[in-house]
Amino acid sequence: KAGRLRNLGEANRANELYRRGDEAWSKGHSRPAFRLFLEAARAGMEAAFSTVGNFYHNGIGVNANPDAAIYWYRLAYRAGARSVANNIGCILRDRKKFGQAIEWFRRAVQQKDGDANLNIAKIYLHKGDLVKTRSYLDKTRRSPWATEQSKEEARSLLRKMTSRKADNPGTHRARKGRRDGPA
Repeated sequence: KAGRLRNLGEANRANELYRRGDEAWSKGHSRPAFRLFLEAARAGMEAAFSTVGNFYHNGIGVNANPDAAIYWYRLAYRAGARSVANNIGCILRDRKKFGQAIEWFRRAVQQKDGDANLNIAKIYLHKGDLVKTRSYLDKTRRSPWATEQSKEEARSLLRKMTSRKADNPGTHRARKGRRDGPA
């Protein structure tokens, strides 16, 4: 559990732990780095919250633990590190909690994370909602904040959607409550 910094001495101790963790990490010592970052986070250093979340999320210096990652990412988010919203969305998406994932991806988009639109598009593609998929792929493609890699992936998915539609012009997805064929 994360603590709160109560005085300058605690803040200095947490800063030193984080500095030592960063030094260990830069030398490739992931396990000691994780332990030091975790200790700094537990001491209340807010900058360490997202770092610890990332280590848990990706299994760096510790076994991957999505629950622990979400715990630390949420603390980081509450402390003002809005950049972790996309990470939370990814974990929830991987757990098939699509509604919650979309909420977090939208928070990421509000923080100018253009790549989060691509994640939303992929959820809608998975669900078979091609209209929303196309909309979010277009948003990714046009976003000044999306990476070139995400923009290229969005263009590629749009091309595939267009070519499938051209290959199968007579096919479409039936809507709920609608009958196809004679009445």
